[in-house]
Amino acid sequence: MSKDYTVIDLFSGCGGFGQGFLKAGFKIMAANEFWDPAADTYEFNHKNTPLIRGDITLEETKQKVYDTVKEKNVNVIIGGPPCQAYSIAGNRNPDDPRGQLYLDFIEIIDTLKPDFFIMENVKGLLHMKHIDPKLSGDRLVIFKESCETFQRYKDLKRYGAQRDLDQEETEEFKEIKKKLKKIKKNIEVNLVPLIDKIIEKFESIGYKVTWKLLNSANYGVAQTRERIIFIGTKHRKIKLRFPRTTHEEERNQNSNSDNASNQEKKEKWINSREILERYENWEEDKEKSHLFTNHSKDFVVRLKNTPIGENLYKNYSDAWWRLDPERPSRTVKENHGGVFIHYKHDRVCTPRELAALQSFDDDFIFKGTKSSILKQIGNAIPPVMAKALAIQVKHLLDEIHLKSEIY
Repeated sequence: MSKDYTVIDLFSGCGGFGQGFLKAGFKIMAANEFWDPAADTYEFNHKNTPLIRGDITLEETKQKVYDTVKEKNVNVIIGGPPCQAYSIAGNRNPDDPRGQLYLDFIEIIDTLKPDFFIMENVKGLLHMKHIDPKLSGDRLVIFKESCETFQRYKDLKRYGAQRDLDQEETEEFKEIKKKLKKIKKNIEVNLVPLIDKIIEKFESIGYKVTWKLLNSANYGVAQTRERIIFIGTKHRKIKLRFPRTTHEEERNQNSNSDNASNQEKKEKWINSREILERYENWEEDKEKSHLFTNHSKDFVVRLKNTPIGENLYKNYSDAWWRLDPERPSRTVKENHGGVFIHYKHDRVCTPRELAALQSFDDDFIFKGTKSSILKQIGNAIPPVMAKALAIQVKHLLDEIHLKSEIY
């Protein structure tokens, strides 16, 4: 079917999610982003999309989104509310307001009533807990005080690893440490699994929802990036389905068996060399963000001595990891400059190379400083995986329209 389906792109970042939907034939009616460097990149690459800059928690920002859409029908709302509050790499503070941004996402869905929504988030959400919504009164006050005290404990511990604490800080740290067991217990007993809380909230506004942990490598991205994807719909009779995987770690060797003949053939995971080989002889290119890092001679020697598939620093997992040319990369992150080491050259990867591992096209131009570009790339949803999700939702929308035409 040839329908002009529409989408709203919230928490859009630099535009990875939006790119996937554009390539699948959707029209982006509006987008929202708070951080200016990412918004600059989004505007440059999505010139036909109205971008609302601002804090989505504010009613005036939400109203700008509603005014842009007006009375038009919205087919899909997409977004990945920032994950710092419940990422394994973050502080995972259950009272962190950044962990509540999904509520603003849900509020907009409840107002605009799209046919579908897709929400993306980090794998760490599976293990995260948030405040019990039934908590109130004195129990809520005590809970919040415990969270603040525990955060202060973590801050002081971090300061102590960087410098000597002054006498007042030292005494405060000792006092908190004495009460730590009680503080932790009070926090834990008043928490519920966040994922259950999210599903319950979506269902309360009339949306059927399902979720799944997806690996971007299974959709043709040269990166083993795992993310939780929620899909929801207001059409209760529609069966929600995720896109079929197109790639697998090892190609099926039993291609002549009866079972294999009935299975859809899949490609082998794309490795980092297949993606990065074309950049091996590129000159530095500022416009394309192919920017080299100036390493000292001693540091180059250290990089040279870092074997394939190992880290320069043993206490890191993804940062300073040397790419294996025969495998996809690990998760591309913004690691304060601690990016991947190239598999062939004794240097770290350029922003352009990391963007390619994220499946951005070379004509996608990033705006901002090098550090802000690295952050934009690390926070993005791989456009190729986003396109697979968009195509799947398009099939579901076709199914709805076909049924309505028949009946």
